Amino acid sequence: MGSVVEIAPLTRLEGHGRLRVYREGGRVERIELQFVDSPRLFEALLVGKGFAEVPEIVCRICALCSTVHKVTALLAVEDTFGVEVSEVTALTRELVLQAGMIQDHALHLYCLVLPDLLGVRGVAELARVAPELLKTGLAIKKAGNMILETAGGRLIHPVNICLGGLGRCLNKKELTRLRDELHKVLPAAQEAHRLFSTPFPFPELPKPDFLALQPSERPLAGRLCQMADGSSFPLPEYRQHIKETVLDYSNAKLSRVLGKEATVGAQARLHLAPDLEPFAAQLFSAHRHELIGKDMRGNNLAQAIEMCHATERALSLVDRLIELGPQRAEAPQIHPRAGTGCGACEAPRGTLIHSYSFDPQGICTRADVITPTALNQGALARDLFALARGMEGEETNRMTTALERLIRCYDPCISCSVHILSL
Repeated sequence: MGSVVEIAPLTRLEGHGRLRVYREGGRVERIELQFVDSPRLFEALLVGKGFAEVPEIVCRICALCSTVHKVTALLAVEDTFGVEVSEVTALTRELVLQAGMIQDHALHLYCLVLPDLLGVRGVAELARVAPELLKTGLAIKKAGNMILETAGGRLIHPVNICLGGLGRCLNKKELTRLRDELHKVLPAAQEAHRLFSTPFPFPELPKPDFLALQPSERPLAGRLCQMADGSSFPLPEYRQHIKETVLDYSNAKLSRVLGKEATVGAQARLHLAPDLEPFAAQLFSAHRHELIGKDMRGNNLAQAIEMCHATERALSLVDRLIELGPQRAEAPQIHPRAGTGCGACEAPRGTLIHSYSFDPQGICTRADVITPTALNQGALARDLFALARGMEGEETNRMTTALERLIRCYDPCISCSVHILSL
């Protein structure tokens, strides 16, 4: 006799979703992972807008991810019109992206994942049983917040990161304050891996097909999409290699990359041998056997290593900006022309792609956004099915707890991922 186990809503993640497990007797027949946030409609809303408006509008797609959406949109518009930016602008953009990595990973690990590890129900109970650990995570997150507020101009929807340049350059006093704050939390960021290095006791999952941007001279941005098996494609050709399917039960499209259900995020990035800062490189070397070639149970450990790297890297960027000194921020001379451009960044949750087309007056005629969670949706559903099958015969509560923990390994951002309609 058939039955359905439903987890609704999914908890301790960004956005709204639910999971249904369909069973026939004791056998798991299929699952449905449903992302049910309202569709964002941003691609349709951007059509008809001027090129300068596009980054300002599209970053509203999500409050948590607004900075990386803003930077990725800037790269795409600048690619269309052949705009080059200064070293100070490039370094400042990377600084806010690293801050986003610090902020996201600290929030996810200490507030959403740690309750699983300590066997408590959520952050409120965590505050009671492990207040010092929670304070540690929030202190690391605060450092990321401070960078975003200072370099981006405000915590969400940054205003200082502009088309072709910056609203203003940071002065030495501001940079010194950021450096002091980063030094305060660096020891905690370096120790975080100890909390998240024990994989959850799930049955083994399918080996992922990892995808990330190839590390380049512009860290966290790139022009080549690369799979862990060595296959790759240039970013401008992404539409030839990433195919999206509309599902009748989810508001996010299912993406397949080179015919595979690709997996993006922290563990995927570490598979491409990134140029890590010294202490993070030591951590990666020590934990390499737990990450490379392994399934997604290692992704939270990978996030902890990345959080350490991002903190170290942010310190290096601040030091370099102090060395360069404040420079005059001049308004860029941008000459619109008909064309198409694209940009891609490594967002905390994985590869993010923006692409826009403009007419000769610089009016947007087409917009396309592919988010990390949309890229991960197929792999996550596959892993959930494998886990449910691997736990057939277990108590239902034990299985549903494991399924929710696996979803949190992927750190989904459902709000960014829902794109199915056009106007």
